[in-house]
Amino acid sequence: MLKLDQSLPDGALLGGARETFASQLQRTGAVWLHGDRESFEVDDETGAIQKWQSIDGHKTATPAEPNEGNGRLFKSEALVGLQCIPETNCGLVVPNITENAGTFSMAVLYRPAPDGQSKTLVTVNTGYSGGSDADSNYVFLSDAGDFFTAKDTRGAVEVLAPVTSPSDRVRMAIVTLSGNTLAVAENLSTPVVAHGADAGMRTEADLFIGCRSNRSGLKKTLGGATVLDVLFWPKHALLIPRGAEDAKAYTDLKRYFLWEH
Repeated sequence: MLKLDQSLPDGALLGGARETFASQLQRTGAVWLHGDRESFEVDDETGAIQKWQSIDGHKTATPAEPNEGNGRLFKSEALVGLQCIPETNCGLVVPNITENAGTFSMAVLYRPAPDGQSKTLVTVNTGYSGGSDADSNYVFLSDAGDFFTAKDTRGAVEVLAPVTSPSDRVRMAIVTLSGNTLAVAENLSTPVVAHGADAGMRTEADLFIGCRSNRSGLKKTLGGATVLDVLFWPKHALLIPRGAEDAKAYTDLKRYFLWEH
């Protein structure tokens, strides 16, 4: 018998966890790209993903500039998502995901690559917001199979966290940046937190999925994960909660993952 030390989300026993979660996200201003067939626009001839629409319809992910039709739709009986290919840019980008990336949280649900090398999963990048190259920075999350890396390219702050979940199950990874503090959590595990220097991300930023930027190259950073869900909370520090709203948003996310996967 399954026993939990917390109350059930509304509608969980009735199969309504997804709808309940979407409603909860609206209250935090979060963006949710969910892996269902209706959210994707696919080229009829090539099968390449052209658009991935957020649940509320307000944000759209489109191919990153180096992605020349490589990102394909993965479909199984239970899962739908972006299929990444090792050393090939299949990335998507959501422009202007936030107006201030000084504090944010993001989560990605994915099926790990068969060889364990999921590599770059999500990136928040300020380099295309209209500022100078000298002011640009980005924070990325990568899964190397045995550990997660979350860091910025200026070297201000970095987290290394062990991967502990099985590779044949859907995995969730969460990142929070708040000033000089960076945190990573896997599935329902306790976050790993690191303190460093301020990453200087208080400007507009884009969200990249499956890659790090609109620049070509860096093939060694591109892995073979199947990205199923991407979530982004502007101005919310889920893993380093500053109040009840952050803490509740983190609880809501964990409940959704528990009941869906």
